[in-house]
Parts: sequence; structure tokens; C-alpha cells
Amino acid sequence: MSFPDLLILLKQDLLQTFRVRRVKGKRTEQKSALRRFLGPIVAVTIGVVIIWALVMFGPFLWPFIEDVLRSEGGLGIGATLFNALMLFALLGSIMISATTVGNSERMEYLMTMPISLRTLFLEKTIIIIFYNSMIWLVIGTPLFIGFSILSPYPYAFLSVPAFLVLMLVLVSIGVAIGGLLGLIFSRILAGRRALKQVGYALMSAIGILTGTFWYVSIYTDQSGEMFRFIFELADMVGLSSNLTPGYAVSVLTLGILVGVPLTLPELLVPVVYAVIAFGLVYATAIVSEEAHYSGWLASGSKRSSKVKVEIGERTWDPQPFRRLKFNNTISVSIWYNITSIRREARVFTQYLLGPIRLVIWMILPAIIAGESALDITGYFIIGAVIPFATLYGVYFAGYETVYEGKNLMNLQLAATNMQDYVKGKALSAVPFSLAASIIVSVIIAFISPSLILYLPVLVGSITFLTLASGSIAANAAAMGGDFKAERMITRQRGSAVQMPITGWSMIRAQLLPLVLGFLGIYGVVLVGVFIHPLLSYIAAPGFMALCYRLYGSYSHSAGVKLAQIEATKYL
Repeated sequence: MSFPDLLILLKQDLLQTFRVRRVKGKRTEQKSALRRFLGPIVAVTIGVVIIWALVMFGPFLWPFIEDVLRSEGGLGIGATLFNALMLFALLGSIMISATTVGNSERMEYLMTMPISLRTLFLEKTIIIIFYNSMIWLVIGTPLFIGFSILSPYPYAFLSVPAFLVLMLVLVSIGVAIGGLLGLIFSRILAGRRALKQVGYALMSAIGILTGTFWYVSIYTDQSGEMFRFIFELADMVGLSSNLTPGYAVSVLTLGILVGVPLTLPELLVPVVYAVIAFGLVYATAIVSEEAHYSGWLASGSKRSSKVKVEIGERTWDPQPFRRLKFNNTISVSIWYNITSIRREARVFTQYLLGPIRLVIWMILPAIIAGESALDITGYFIIGAVIPFATLYGVYFAGYETVYEGKNLMNLQLAATNMQDYVKGKALSAVPFSLAASIIVSVIIAFISPSLILYLPVLVGSITFLTLASGSIAANAAAMGGDFKAERMITRQRGSAVQMPITGWSMIRAQLLPLVLGFLGIYGVVLVGVFIHPLLSYIAAPGFMALCYRLYGSYSHSAGVKLAQIEATKYL
């Protein structure tokens, strides 16, 4: 390993990410000075605001904080928090390390440089550590500066550099262990794509549902109980133990802050953990090198089928829905859309369960009110199914139109009817919104039997709303889509994936269908509730006809725009 080579790689990677200097070149994407310095400006602003708030209001909180930290078990609370940050880094780096090693195309390009592969992977690991540490450093550093100002102890300011150094050590341990686990899992599961996809789907579902319950605890003012349960659970699994890295960080940072006397072993333990962190990071680079050369993460080779496949000379015409015949373009669009999404189980799970985050805020008021709001609970649940219809349209038609990427060139060269291709994408979302509306209808039938009469109207309206939402989102994608975006949860350097639809186009893709859905569906239901049920069945076909009209109009507009997109937009 060459240290100068490592510095060159780090400098190149960081400059490409932050673009602090104006880049040159006709084919290079230029960024304005504001965009290039927006990140540092936001970070400094956050730090200044935190320090100002602590200096202004901290004197009222400092006695309580000092009593808690100096009490028995006080540093154990800090240990729990620091160990939790280490776990976040561990979990966040499991797949990042594996995908970095498995990105053969990029790594083989970098291997043309006169730099050892081990140095390349070591640099990638350090970059992942940097990104995992950044948010905690941006928030934690001003907190320690502010509390150091409030602290009456003379050496309190030493907690700031101690936090900076030890936070990097803590994240390094988490990232390195996570990277090693990711590589080991990839080795064990190599070639078992179905098993991996099921695991991805389950983990994504657990994350979404856990976040949903977290929303519930905040909304119902039970977050205190949730925090108490979390700390009790952390204590049970040993996260507050004085043998953990988080405890060493807590003693040397929070202990200095409140003037707790430090012993020589307490000063030496962080040094030991720093050595362990360095060893784990270097071990990650060694294992990554071995994994790349041995092909642990290489995609499975094609195997011949046991069943003899006879190739006939006939037109390929996949029909995704039995007994429903579409033209070839629409059929291929539906088939390709669903197939490409299913290959990424995490994305598929996010698409299906993602609307829960928005829905939970809509139905919580009725749930909290309990029996007193039983009469209107059904109306809240009706409103909850609308985001499913609109967001499925945005995901399956809007996002997936952008994710066609380079495939747009094939569609353009083949003179594909892009209007039909967009229609197929919108149609691919219909089965999922239909299933959601049927599930919600069953729930409404049990909670509000008086609304059973309107459930067929609700199901039909939701189906046509999905078509309109999908075409509107596809049109917004054609106008403001980033066709170089990747359908990935994380990118090469560990940053979040870029949004596929940007600017006002994203707002239009989400806001217009929601307004259409709430006004239309509530209007169809309420006209029957307050006037006569028959009117709902008269108004519903009008709403469906409007949605179908928008579906055709926006699909045509999106198709025209997609056919006119130049290759520079996606190459």
C-alpha cells in the first residue's frame, strides 16, 4: 500500500463529489458557485444555530444534564447513544462495501491506474467512513462546542477534539465490521439471487414498518415510552456496557465535559480501539481485494435449462394480464416495467409499502380519537387509499420512465409508439392500486358499514385515478427527469441516490394527482352521502371519464417529449 497514492485517490474522490472548484470541459456538468458551496454553507449555518441556541437556552438545561451524566449510569446512557451511532454505520455499510467490490466495471477501470487494488479498496472504505461520519460531526461538534461554553470546568473544551477523533474511530469500527459482514454474506449467498432478494425485501419492509410505528409514537405523545423501551432494550443487549467502544467515547468526551476524573486505563482504552479500528479498516481492504479477484460478487453464470426449449419463429408478445389483450407495445411496456422492478426487491418493497409513511399521518387522528370518531373513521380511511393510487402512478410510471435511461435510445431507434409505452407503464401500477383499494374496502366494511354502498364506486375511481396519476407523472418525468439517475438505494460513494424527477416537475407529478384524487373521490362519495346514493353512481362515471381523458392526453404529451429527447440526456 502506498500512502501518497491513497492521498491522490482521496483528493480526487472528494473533489469530484463536492466540486468546490469550478470544473472545466465541454462535456462536464457545470455547477454554479451557490450549488458547489451550498453543502458547507448549510453545515456551518446548522452549527451556528445550534451553538447560539445552546448559549441562549442552555443555562436552564445544563444543571439537569450535569446531574444526569454525573449520576450512576449516566455515562452508560452516553455509551448507548454512541454505540447506536456505531450500529447505524455498521448497518449502512453492509451493502455499500459489497456493491463497491461488485462494481466490476468501475473497479476494472480504476485498475488501469498504476495503483494497487488494495489501496483502491482502502480509499473506498475511508470515503464510506467519511460520509457516515459527516452528519454526526455536523450536528455533534457544535453541540460539544456549545456545552463546553456552558461548562464551568477548565478542560471542557478538550471534549471537542476528543469527540472529533473518537467519532471517526467509532464510525470506522462500524463501517469496517459492516463491510466485512457484507462481503461474507455475499460470499455465502453468491449465486442465490432469489434468497438475497427475499432478504432485501424483508429488511426494507421491516425498516418501513418500524418507521411507521415511530411516527405513531410521536403522534400519540408516547415517544417517551418509546425512548424508555429503546434504552431498556439497549441495556439488555449490552450497549451500555463499559466494555463497548461507545462507553470509551462517552467517558472521554462527556466525562471531560462534566469534569469526571479520568483514570489511566480510561485514557488508554480509546487508543486501543483506535488501533482496532485501523486494523479492521485495513482488513476490509484485504478481504475486498480477495473478493474482487476471486469473483465472490460476480453475477451467476447462465446455466442451460434441464428442459429443452424449442425456439419458434414467432413474434415475441408477452401478455402480462391473462384474458386482457393489449397491443405489442403496451404489453411489452407492462411486462418490462414489472420485471425490471422485481429484480430489485428493495425497490419493489419501497414502491409497494412506501405510501404507508404518508397514509399513517392521515388515519392517526381517527385512531387516536377512538370510538368518539367512529362515524368519520371510514372517511379518513377513504382518504388514506388515495395516496396509494397516486404514488403508485408516480413510482411505476414516473420514476420508471426516467430509469429507462439508455434504453430510450433503443426505443427511439425502433420507432416505438412512445404514447403506448407510457400507457403500459401506467397500466402496470393498476393491479397494485386495485389490490390496495380492495383491502381498504374490506376494512371500511367492518368499521363503517354505512359506507358499504359506496365501495364499488371507490374501487373503480381508484383504478382510473391510478391511470391519470401515472400519465401525469410520466409527462413530468419527460419534462424534468434526470435520465442518468440509477435505480439504486445507494450510490458508489455512499451518498443517497439522486431523485429521478427534479424541480417543479416532481412537485407537479405528486401534487396534481393528489388534488385530483381528493377532490374527485371525496366529491363522488359525499354527493351520495348528503344527497342520494344514486348520485354517486352517476358522478363516478364522470370522474372516471375525466381520469381516462387525462390518461390519454398526458400519455400523448409524454410520448411526444420522450421521442424528442436527445441522446446527451441519458448517455
